[in-house]
Amino acid sequence: MGLAQTSLRYPEDSDAEGRVPIRSVSIEAPTSNAATQLAHDLLPYAKTDVVPIDEERWEVRIEDSSEEELDVVLSAVARWAADHSFDQTQVLVDGERVDLPES
Repeated sequence: MGLAQTSLRYPEDSDAEGRVPIRSVSIEAPTSNAATQLAHDLLPYAKTDVVPIDEERWEVRIEDSSEEELDVVLSAVARWAADHSFDQTQVLVDGERVDLPES
């Protein structure tokens, strides 16, 4: 199963559109195990931190990413979400929600 080749960008009409580098990417995960697996999957592409949000939710954070890295990171997150059957994975780029590409 291949991923569609798309160019991912900031949401339209975003104040952040066109700025490089991207300052932060955060991905919510429902468990520490899921967050750890995602951080491991992203190791080849970006430096990550796993941070607890509360007892039931975790966040994987990426700082100082570029638009080129963003494309690869979002594709990896989409594969991770599909592999774990996560329907609603929240991904924020510089604080703005973005949609994942189809996996």
